[in-house]
Amino acid sequence: MQRDQLLAGRYRLLERLGSGGMSAVHRAYDEVLERDVAVKVLVASDTNARQRIRGEAKAAARLSHPHVTGVYDYGESVLDGAQVPFVVMELLGGHTLEHRLVVGPLPPRPGLRVCAEVASALTAAHEQGLVHRDIKPGNVMLTPTGAKVLDFGIAAAAGAPEIDFEGRLLGTPAYLAPERLLAGEVLPASDVYALGLLLYRVLTGRLPWPAETQTGMLRVHTLVEPDPLPPIDGVPPEVHRLYRWCLAGDPADRPSAADAARILLAAASGAALEAAAAASAANVAESTGPGSTGATTTAAPTGAEPTGIGQTGAGPTRDSAVRMRRGPWRRRRAILTVGGAVIAAVALAGSLGDFSNRRQGQIEAPTGSGPGTTTVGMPRTEESTDAADAGPSAVPPTRNTAPATRISPPAAPGGTLVPGPTSPTSDPTPTAPTPTAAAAVPVDARGGTVTARCVGRSVEVLTVVLAPDFRVEGYDPGPAKQIVVELTSAEHRSEIRVQCPNGQMQSKVKERAV
Repeated sequence: MQRDQLLAGRYRLLERLGSGGMSAVHRAYDEVLERDVAVKVLVASDTNARQRIRGEAKAAARLSHPHVTGVYDYGESVLDGAQVPFVVMELLGGHTLEHRLVVGPLPPRPGLRVCAEVASALTAAHEQGLVHRDIKPGNVMLTPTGAKVLDFGIAAAAGAPEIDFEGRLLGTPAYLAPERLLAGEVLPASDVYALGLLLYRVLTGRLPWPAETQTGMLRVHTLVEPDPLPPIDGVPPEVHRLYRWCLAGDPADRPSAADAARILLAAASGAALEAAAAASAANVAESTGPGSTGATTTAAPTGAEPTGIGQTGAGPTRDSAVRMRRGPWRRRRAILTVGGAVIAAVALAGSLGDFSNRRQGQIEAPTGSGPGTTTVGMPRTEESTDAADAGPSAVPPTRNTAPATRISPPAAPGGTLVPGPTSPTSDPTPTAPTPTAAAAVPVDARGGTVTARCVGRSVEVLTVVLAPDFRVEGYDPGPAKQIVVELTSAEHRSEIRVQCPNGQMQSKVKERAV
């Protein structure tokens, strides 16, 4: 694919913003409506990939919601002599939540608002009978107008078989609900489980389990009780209870996405804290007044609706509140008994995906996306420490998957896993330790700033912030022994070379006129 190629007689391809084994994302110009768009072009030739990218377009197009990335068009065009499908999407400014979390957890109120907006998007999808099945920080975009859920590439209708027609379980194991291992029906509650893990990661910078191996990541969902959400200033008790509620072992015991959105928005707006303070004051007055018995009561959470939710209310319904009080782990042992066998059987059958041309630690990621990748083309920056300050001047890395799974904070386990045969009580197979990622280091040049970090003796590019009138050429963000990023304009070229031969960042910048 070349710059300035025209798709369907109207979409002129401009610079490439990201690419992977399945697809490439370009900034493009719609010559009919005269606006910038993002175009995802399929580069894989197999039939399954073609079906999946079309399914992604159809699923996302059913949703019109402020916190879901808009899909404008789908078509096929001849490129390099082949008929190629493509999806046209809105071009977003900002960066992914995954990349924001590299610098640490979000402050409580912005973090809670991001999670409320994700829950709002899930509510809209579930009302249309769609289950996203891949909620994670890499599929949440932080934009100046709020969070947007990306990549409906593996979305499925509620009630459909969990295993696809080729016998594969699709998703990201770090956020995989335990019931999905049973290979039953697709359930909206599985998205709510992933939302609970997203909430924990946003507020703490890590996931609630100490898993060191790929197989262990699948096993913790059914075997290990997650860490409780630690005390955090500005996070009310309702959010702590919601986190546990979302991770209930029985999907029937979890809240709806709408319930979660209401609680999270109330907490983000401060209404829950105010209600708790008022209840505390009332309890003190009651316990010290005439005839007091010393008993205390708990106020129900209150709050308004996130954008896009059609119902209003102060909190969860009575029935859902009853479910909230149930023990969340009572069904995990049953799931473990069956799920452990499923993990082993799936591993032996090789049915968790076609792993050719994929790095270890990844299962059948959605077309053109992955934990470290955006589905649409957008500029982004990493310097902001507030989700509301997402800047419009950076370019995403051009890979479609994240590095192999790691659990150490702040980076989240990415991709999907190839589990080895296990039994419910066996220890995970030991593997070599994952190199620890060092702090991010910015490297400045005339064409912009490249931010990278060492991962052992390899280097990984996190972001590229462009100077005005510059663009970035395609590059592999690593981890790799050496990465070269070229930033070009009509008159100048900046070449930034980074490497970590001794675990320490080394950089070299070469400037020259074009």
